[in-house]
Amino acid sequence: MKYASLSFLSFLTMAFVMTSGCTKEPTDEELLKSATLHQRSGEFDDAVIDFQLLIQKHPKSDKVPEALFAMGAIYLNSKKEYVKAESVYTKLVMDFPEHPTAEGAAYQRARIFVEYLHKPDSAIAAYELFLLRYPNSIPASSARSELTDLKKIPTPGK
Repeated sequence: MKYASLSFLSFLTMAFVMTSGCTKEPTDEELLKSATLHQRSGEFDDAVIDFQLLIQKHPKSDKVPEALFAMGAIYLNSKKEYVKAESVYTKLVMDFPEHPTAEGAAYQRARIFVEYLHKPDSAIAAYELFLLRYPNSIPASSARSELTDLKKIPTPGK
């Protein structure tokens, strides 16, 4: 009986190994839909995992900028992980500067540096990049005003 159990277990293992390579990879659309559902349900860790899978498995997909923007928003607003949010937004701005979400990501980067990371020099650089790339955008006037205010603040050693 002992050998029969071992033989059956071996059979199951072999069957699993043989069929595990046959599973279909989720499409970029399926991953985006799953991530969005997780995000709406407040399952932010699961949403981030799905967004990351989309980016890793489908790096050339037109869904990548949307995934990056959504991940940045999760890190910023829900998880309060500001360094990660800034990093994700930076990737979006640098890799997809023409995508409609890049404008918002560029502006958010500067605000993160000011409000959460307390790095005025980085904020100045981020606002300047934002204004260089998106001078006629809706938040451009706010960015100009915030940039002017930042430049008035004396920095130590100057």
